[in-house]
Amino acid sequence: MLLTSNQTTTFQDLFKKSFLNLFPEQMAPMTLILTLAVAFIIGLGIYFIYRKCFIGVVYDHSFCLSLVIMTVLVSVIIVTISTNVTLSLGMVGALSIVRYRTAVKNPLDLMFLFWSITSGIAIGAQYYYIAFITLIFVALILMILRRMKGDSRLYVLVINYDTSLTLEEEIRRRLADYDYKLRSKVVKDQVTELTVEVRLKVENINLTESFSSIKGVHNITLVQYRGTYEI
Repeated sequence: MLLTSNQTTTFQDLFKKSFLNLFPEQMAPMTLILTLAVAFIIGLGIYFIYRKCFIGVVYDHSFCLSLVIMTVLVSVIIVTISTNVTLSLGMVGALSIVRYRTAVKNPLDLMFLFWSITSGIAIGAQYYYIAFITLIFVALILMILRRMKGDSRLYVLVINYDTSLTLEEEIRRRLADYDYKLRSKVVKDQVTELTVEVRLKVENINLTESFSSIKGVHNITLVQYRGTYEI
């Protein structure tokens, strides 16, 4: 008995049917709402942990908000890809032409962005427990590492004084009482600007008064170092 053209089943048809069966046509509304709610909660957790562990120079609230929104949006992308193969192919093509120009200079900020994306992927795939366990585990790691940092604090001390060998020797003599490293020395119009890195065990605002009492010293700036800098 010969099969008609309508009855013929090829390997390509079988593969296509098996592949499409992996992707349900739609997700239940309650499941979608639950996914978005979990993504929002996990995003808030990352938000508060970032605020607690922030060690940069200037706090950027918009970056904090982007951590929450990114977690939610990535979960939506994963939900869309997992429920409709046609939309997933279109979304892959659309995202491939997106280019982001914002530079992330702080490695810790980059880690939090990756954490938000990872959590969004896990939540979108409905592995909620992975996102919750990761949130708790990473938070504990950050707390432990912050305690291992110790009590020492790093400051940048900038001293402007009249260019004089005797005056510079006096400043260096007083700096010898502290753990310091010379970062830069700029001489311009008979005025020298000395930048040193000072490590203090406790906050010591009397440090500036010690140098301001030297005759010939004009300006003194003491700033706590909380990020990277370039010389």
